[in-house]
Amino acid sequence: MNGPAVRVSLCLALASSVFVASGDASACGGVEVMPAIDHRVMGVARAEQALRDGRLAVAAGSVIRMFPEIRRISHGQDPLLNRAFRVLAVAAARAEGALGVGAEVPRALLGAWGGTSAEDRRANIDWSIRTLQRLNEQRKNDPALQGDLGEALARAPERRGEALRLLGGLAERDLLASPEAYAALARLRALSGDGAGHDAAASRCEAMAKNTALCRTSGATGPQS
Repeated sequence: MNGPAVRVSLCLALASSVFVASGDASACGGVEVMPAIDHRVMGVARAEQALRDGRLAVAAGSVIRMFPEIRRISHGQDPLLNRAFRVLAVAAARAEGALGVGAEVPRALLGAWGGTSAEDRRANIDWSIRTLQRLNEQRKNDPALQGDLGEALARAPERRGEALRLLGGLAERDLLASPEAYAALARLRALSGDGAGHDAAASRCEAMAKNTALCRTSGATGPQS
């Protein structure tokens, strides 16, 4: 094989490697093939790690910068976007709707995410709940996602009963996947007057958490809905 056939084979081989150095562009008739890199893949992975480390503003800010219209994006089947939805929704719930992302994102993108008003905080919690409900509909019977939803529901006073049933059921089957979920369950049990249940959930939280301060609460007051 020689002549044009050789050049076609060479170009196909170079294209299949996803990269052609600029000095080799002449081998393909002057057409330069460059890699298609979606930097959001690594960005979402870093946001997920920040969320696991408890750096809520960093995790949320990273997602907002990558997907500035995420509050208005329709939920779909894109795995990367769904991971971004999950990071931001969980961060919003854990921050009680007040994401301190003022230093993480441009002011033009901040919107209600900062949670400076009660209305904004409630809007963020509502968005978190809706987002996690949709993700749970797409991935049914995923205990980790169910725990995330339970955390978000626990932040809405009128949905604490639903959150207690969801998180309590997961705990009974030893399916709660994060210390934050156990911390939410501990708060809910304290609200319901279940001191022993609070202590049990808080102990499980402490066994899992790097920072055990999140596991015990004395501020869980008020009636359960």
